[in-house]
Amino acid sequence: MNIAVPKEVHEGETRVSMIPEHVAKLVQAGADVSIETGLGQTLRIVDDEYTKAGATASPDRNALIQNADMVLRIR
Repeated sequence: MNIAVPKEVHEGETRVSMIPEHVAKLVQAGADVSIETGLGQTLRIVDDEYTKAGATASPDRNALIQNADMVLRIR
């Protein structure tokens, strides 16, 4: 299963729908997790932390969503 996690786009939204620890659990369960570059910036989580947990990072939001079986967002 390919799970996409784009950045939140609503003004003032600082939450993120996925942290690196959750990525690691999903990857361990067999999922492919792709994040939008800069996903964790509001929480000072750099992309490297996500990729070390097993995610791939992409700056192309549209491609990320189009290739997903599931999209995780807050709103």
